[in-house]
Amino acid sequence: MQPKIDESDEEHRRALRRNVFDITRLRMAGKIDEMLRYFAPDVIVHYHATKEGLFLPGVLHGREAFKENIRLTDVNYEPLGGEVFDILVDGEMTAVRWRNSWRHRNFGYTATLDMAHFLSWRNGKVAEVFEYMDYHGWGRAAAEALIERDEP
Repeated sequence: MQPKIDESDEEHRRALRRNVFDITRLRMAGKIDEMLRYFAPDVIVHYHATKEGLFLPGVLHGREAFKENIRLTDVNYEPLGGEVFDILVDGEMTAVRWRNSWRHRNFGYTATLDMAHFLSWRNGKVAEVFEYMDYHGWGRAAAEALIERDEP
């Protein structure tokens, strides 16, 4: 026998799923200020990447640092669109698995990345994010299109 689901809990889960989907949609549409309304001012963002990947691993503290990192990314990469596969909700934790496509603005490479984000919510805002990317879509282009490159 399945336990009865409390309606308020179910509505909360639905709201978090909608918020997570909206975050991905706004990110790929370039509506960063609208997207950031979902994030706490003191959000902590953990990037998990490889040394061979396009982005180096690291931790950002605060919404403004997060916004600046997105700005720097968008200087080099044009978001082309994305597709959400799964959104999971467990209390105040959410996870999203999605795929998105990008074009390097200088080199013209386009690639598709599988991504997973794990978000911790506090008072209706994202307080902490863990980001994981799979660079399989970039292949050889990843080494040539690193953000740190000095050449155009």
